[in-house]
Amino acid sequence: MQDEEKRLRMAVIAGAAHAARFKSKNPRATEEQVIQHVTEKAKEIIEKIDDPL
Repeated sequence: MQDEEKRLRMAVIAGAAHAARFKSKNPRATEEQVIQHVTEKAKEIIEKIDDPL
């Protein structure tokens, strides 16, 4: 359970980082556009969480 919680936290943080980066590069982007961008990157985010450093 602890490992799953850790992975979930990492996914949330990574998603937030992607959102912040997208909003920084696209300051006029709507909240909907930011969410869409993170949704499109979700698979990539999850795959990178499972990769060892």
